[in-house]
Amino acid sequence: MSVNTEAKTAKSKKKIDVPKTDVSLHDDKSTRRFVFWMIVLMVLILIAGGAVLYWQIGEYVKQSNKNKSQDITIGLLEKKEKDIQLLKPNYEKIIASSDNGKSDADRILSAMPKDQGYSELIAMLENMGAQSGIKISTISKAGEGEVAQSPSPSSYETTVSMESDFNKILDFLRKTENSARVLDFSSMTLSGSTKSGQVSSTVTFKAYYQTPADISPTEQELK
Repeated sequence: MSVNTEAKTAKSKKKIDVPKTDVSLHDDKSTRRFVFWMIVLMVLILIAGGAVLYWQIGEYVKQSNKNKSQDITIGLLEKKEKDIQLLKPNYEKIIASSDNGKSDADRILSAMPKDQGYSELIAMLENMGAQSGIKISTISKAGEGEVAQSPSPSSYETTVSMESDFNKILDFLRKTENSARVLDFSSMTLSGSTKSGQVSSTVTFKAYYQTPADISPTEQELK
């Protein structure tokens, strides 16, 4: 009795072979194909969802930076408006004409022009030389000078060669010190006879000028 029971149990544990018919094979392929395309569809959905999420995060960051940039720009504009209001009374005083018809702004531009003003400098030096009674042989500019960033002034050197007696040359130097143009005495050489009093001199000045201010736009770059 126990032998028969064990035999039946062993038979029941054996794998049941499904008949390999055309219908069963077709159903098996359809099931596999369905599972494959479902997996592909899920992967595509995940990729598309990730791309959309990445784009939305990028747009959010961009808009957030834009809002910050606008807030900073508004703050800069408000600060500039206050600064202009504070400077307005001083500006009106500077451009107001005095009794001689010149304003402080005109005198400032004469002392520190907006460009090198080399031709005007030559005319001024020649006029001073004529007033002092000296003979100016040459006036030359040395190099391209030093171009500084605003608000620091730029400069260049000019050399004046002249002939006269010492006292007249000294008078010429005094006139350059009191000139409307800002000049810095750099060097001087003298040669000639002490008996006759006639000397030759070469004087080098440094002339200054103020380049226009680099006014940055009132805006904050979007990064």
